[in-house]
Amino acid sequence: MDDPAPLIAGLQVLIVVVGVGGGWWLLNLLTAFDDHAELWLATNWAYLLQRTGFVFVQVVGVSGLVGRDVSAWSSLAWVGGALVWATLLAVAGFLLTDWMILRTRATRLAALDRVPISVGLVRLGFYIGLGLVVRATLVGEAPTVRTGLLATLVFTVAGIAALVIAFYLHSIAVRGDLRAAVASGGLTEGLESAAVLGSVGLILYGAMAGDFTTWAGSLRGFGIALGVAYVGLYGARYLIDWFVLTGDCTLRTIHAQQQKGAAALLAFLLVMVAIPISAAVNLSVA
Repeated sequence: MDDPAPLIAGLQVLIVVVGVGGGWWLLNLLTAFDDHAELWLATNWAYLLQRTGFVFVQVVGVSGLVGRDVSAWSSLAWVGGALVWATLLAVAGFLLTDWMILRTRATRLAALDRVPISVGLVRLGFYIGLGLVVRATLVGEAPTVRTGLLATLVFTVAGIAALVIAFYLHSIAVRGDLRAAVASGGLTEGLESAAVLGSVGLILYGAMAGDFTTWAGSLRGFGIALGVAYVGLYGARYLIDWFVLTGDCTLRTIHAQQQKGAAALLAFLLVMVAIPISAAVNLSVA
């Protein structure tokens, strides 16, 4: 074959598929319970949300490198390395969400099947935000390989910090003890928190994805995106309360009365608001 590009592209995809599949089966072996029974017989939604979120970080995180530099065999090593990096970050995300929500040592693998669905939702939202942050840091070009690797590390840490801060800011905005409510199984709190985390990740993606220019310009764009994310989402949250959540269903009652339909709609609308904000941020910082 004169042109190796199709073969290299196919191998890049194969690396992702084998890596994700191998990781899935490895986790099956590490858990003390029967994963097949929990996922497909008992339909344990909380456990399924955690597993799919983990895969989201792996696949979306590395997807920015798949299809790039397909004329170079070295691109296979970059894809493989990025998959390992994304997997390690997903593990870190698991530990962070335990610290954010449960304020205790990490949930044992043997207890993953007993996590309430509210925690599973928040973990999924964090994973969605994290996957988008990881992908953003691996998209675009840098002047040198060293600069690119350093920028990846710096903005990954910054993005993760932004997600953690988003959860705590949301805790302030929501009436009552959000962390305790999620930990005790509050489904509406879990839905909205997941939407906030995913939306912040989406907006940050709009700012971070692209070529690295200068440290000052890149950090400035990140800061702008972060401010817009927090202000824009909570401004939209109150507008939704005024114009959509009317009557006996408002921000004051959603969590107090566990109005699940309203919480699902609010979560959906927050993500919808984040999409144009992300596009606008991308244009403004490009």
